[in-house]
Amino acid sequence: MSYSRAESDAILSEDAVALDTRGRFGKVVAMSAGLLMAVVATAAATTMMTLRMATPHRGSERNIEGLDGMLAVKPAYENCAQATEDCLVPRCCGAAGLNCFKVSGTKGRCMKACTPGGSNGTCEGVAPHMRPVAETPGLSLFCFAVYTENTGSPKPSQELELLQLQHDRAVSIFSCAEWAVYGDVVAPLGGGDMTIAVDDVRGDFHILKRKETKTWVNSGMFVQVWSAIRDAGHYKNHNWVIKADADAVFFPHKLLNVLKTVPVPQEGIYLENCKFVDWGYFGNLEVFSKQAFITLVDKDNLDHCYSALPWKVGVHGGKFGPMGEDLFAQKCMDMLGVGRQENWELTTDGACPADRPEGEEKNKKYVPDCAGVSTPSIHPFKKPEQYIKCLGEAASVNNA
Repeated sequence: MSYSRAESDAILSEDAVALDTRGRFGKVVAMSAGLLMAVVATAAATTMMTLRMATPHRGSERNIEGLDGMLAVKPAYENCAQATEDCLVPRCCGAAGLNCFKVSGTKGRCMKACTPGGSNGTCEGVAPHMRPVAETPGLSLFCFAVYTENTGSPKPSQELELLQLQHDRAVSIFSCAEWAVYGDVVAPLGGGDMTIAVDDVRGDFHILKRKETKTWVNSGMFVQVWSAIRDAGHYKNHNWVIKADADAVFFPHKLLNVLKTVPVPQEGIYLENCKFVDWGYFGNLEVFSKQAFITLVDKDNLDHCYSALPWKVGVHGGKFGPMGEDLFAQKCMDMLGVGRQENWELTTDGACPADRPEGEEKNKKYVPDCAGVSTPSIHPFKKPEQYIKCLGEAASVNNA
């Protein structure tokens, strides 16, 4: 996860989104990606028992001239209205979780939800941007994680221990159809399996630190990890590419329950998982369709993003520090035309202010309660005993 998104940037204020108070007889109107889809295609279901044996499927691909569905996608943040701007012309709001509502004949307003009446008018939803559905992917996952021995912080890290316990129990990425763990060193995972070391070929692994955690900014290292995955080529045998943090309690079989209703455009898609932030692709669980990942890791594309993005400075002129890998990936894919879609069923993340309960919104050290939580990922659990406890509490909770 990248902590370069400062809290003041991450969560949008009520004033900024112009959210009206619910009236006594008011009807609250809200939109979601699911409601905006013209067609939602269903892929074959799977179970945890068959997960490791899953084989890739091409899915039900459609002839471009004979498409029977359209998919709502959100343009890049820069191509949409900001929270306080008129959104009627761009027909979208840049921040994750905000939708554009028509409040008059000539004006649209970005809001979390809309209460009809007064200055909000009828709260008519503005037509979203649509792309043809190219396929309903199969449900084979290529999953990877990244281990960092040299974090840059004097605080001890138990990341390797977390990966080893996951490997021992065949949980998290180790229950995907295929997996790999990369790192800045070769380290044992168990059973003879090792991490795959990537080299600091550009000399950028240890040049920038995050403002708050004082750990190394990981974008440079991830460029090498993505390149290594590209060169190995195994991910192309699967339908989705998933990156999970070591401290995320991740259930791949629950993710499949979410993905089976997600169609994909020709350009591919990535799924934002944190709402009411400017960029909502948070790194505890990164979901790429295969085509999205192909586009990201193409050598020319990746080199272009590395040079063109101000990742060493950061967003908003560097106000919040350099970009972490998740924000780098999102902005790179936006630049390359990959589809962006919001999905709030993916994660329960203590690093996402919108996922924190009332009274804890500004608590950056918040750790979720796992009992009864059904999302595929719950984050963060940095100590093995905490991880095991959460795993036990959430494993049997069904999200089907």
